[in-house]
Amino acid sequence: MSREITVEVGQLFRACQETLELSLISDWGELDRKITRPRIQKAGLALSGFVKHVFPDRLQILGLTELDYLLSIPLEQAIAGLDAFCGRGLCGLLITRGLEAPDFLLEAARRHRVPVMRSPQMSSTVITVVTNRLEEMMAPRTHIHGVLVDVYGIGLLLIGRSGVGKSEAALDLILKGHRLVADDVVEVTVRPPHTVWGSATELHQHHMEIRGMGILNITSLFGVAAVRDTKKIEVVVELSEAHDADYDRLGTEDEVWPILGVDVPLARMPLRPGRNIAALIEVVARNQILKYRGHDSAREFQEKINARIAASTGAGVPEPIARSQSAPLPAIEVE
Repeated sequence: MSREITVEVGQLFRACQETLELSLISDWGELDRKITRPRIQKAGLALSGFVKHVFPDRLQILGLTELDYLLSIPLEQAIAGLDAFCGRGLCGLLITRGLEAPDFLLEAARRHRVPVMRSPQMSSTVITVVTNRLEEMMAPRTHIHGVLVDVYGIGLLLIGRSGVGKSEAALDLILKGHRLVADDVVEVTVRPPHTVWGSATELHQHHMEIRGMGILNITSLFGVAAVRDTKKIEVVVELSEAHDADYDRLGTEDEVWPILGVDVPLARMPLRPGRNIAALIEVVARNQILKYRGHDSAREFQEKINARIAASTGAGVPEPIARSQSAPLPAIEVE
C-alpha cells in the first residue's frame, strides 16, 4: 500500500519527546524536513563515505558503535565521511545512549543543516519506539460513520443508516459495563501487518449523541472505566431494518467488510421491535472470542448434521454447504 503521508522531524520530536526523553541539540531551523518512510536507518558504512544506500528521508540513528568509529579514525577521514553522509540531505540525526556528539559531527551537521537530537535510551529501544510511532503517524486513514465499542475486549464497529439505533445500542452496552471508543465519527487507521484501529476525533472524544437528549459526556456520567481512546476493529456489526436485511440464517457464511484494503469480519443484525440488540451484540463478541479459540458453532453444528445424515443413509458425508449460499439444512427424520 502506497504511503503519501509525510511527517516533519519536529512532529516526530514532539510525539516521542516524553517517551524517549528526547533533547534537541541543534535544529538549524530545519525541523520541517520531511520523513517519508516509517523505518529508521543506522549509519553503519555510510560514515566511511559509502553513502550509496543512505536514504535521506529516513531518520538516521547514531549509537555507541558509530561514535566510537568516528573517534577512532583520523579526524580528516571522519570529517570527509560525515560530509559525504550529511551531504545526502538527511532529514535528521538521533544520537542514542545519551552520548556526547563530537564537535566535528555537529559542525558537519551545521554545514548541511541537519537537525540533531539525543536520547538517553538504548538504540534498540529508540528504534522500536520511533518505528512504531512513525507507522502510526503515517498509516493510511479514513473516517467512518458509525460507533466503535469495546465489548469483552473485542472491538465492534456498529454501522447502519442514520437513526437506526447505533448510539442507543452503544449506550445499552455502556450500562452493561462495556466501553465506548467513538460515536458518530470513527477515525480509522491501518497498522502493520493487517490490522485496523479506530479512535474518536479530538472534538468528539468520550462524547456521544442520543436523539432527544443531545450530547452526553460518557466520562462524566459513567467514569473513566467506561471509555477508551483507541481499539482494534475486529468485527463490523451492521444494524438494519428486518425487511431490508439480507442475512445468513445458518451463520456459515464468512462475510467481510473491507476497510482501507483490510477485510474485517461482518455480522449482519436485523432489527425488530422487542429484540434486545445490546445482548445480541454481546453474543457477537463472545462468538468472535470462540472463533479465536478455534470454535465455530455454526460450522460445528453443520458437521454434526452431515454426520447424522451420513450415518442414517449409509452414504458418504455430504459436501458442506457452500459459504456463499444460504441453503436450508436437510430435513431429519425423528425416530
